[in-house]
Amino acid sequence: MLKKLLSLTYALILCLSVILVGHSEVVNYKTIDWTVLMPEQWLRAIKKDFDSLYKLSNLQDGSPQANKAMLELQKKFDEAPIVKEQINKKVRISGYVVSLDASRDKYREFLLVPYFGACIHLPPPPANQIILIKSGAQTKFTKLPESMDMVWIEGELKESRVSTAQGISGYALTAVTVLPYEKK
Repeated sequence: MLKKLLSLTYALILCLSVILVGHSEVVNYKTIDWTVLMPEQWLRAIKKDFDSLYKLSNLQDGSPQANKAMLELQKKFDEAPIVKEQINKKVRISGYVVSLDASRDKYREFLLVPYFGACIHLPPPPANQIILIKSGAQTKFTKLPESMDMVWIEGELKESRVSTAQGISGYALTAVTVLPYEKK
């Protein structure tokens, strides 16, 4: 009888350990900065473009030359390349929420941008500085974010060029966790 009880106890412990080990997988999200999402070569080229635009600073807003310069810059922003090495990485990144609609439920999509006011004022940031955030039933929230709230987002970064009324994203991320921003 004791031998059978010990055998059953051992089997139970073995089963529980398999179950617990299977559920104890810890995902480590690497905290990244927005600069790692911009290819260095593109960044150098866009800085040169800004130097050229500075020479045009005496143009009148709304003039044909100013409008042409802004359209050229916006085209480069919309076509901004991504950093392929960041794709499929489990990341943690902070940024500001830009709502895409009036939905306030946890199944909504929104944009994450690096600075306050981005996508509300023109021009929107480059595509490689806009992340389309998808949330769903598995997303953990401590509070549903409002537009322009600063948050931490954790999830796997994907390539996704999506055009919205607020800007074009170069990346997407299905959020695992959305937390109010707190300095680490």
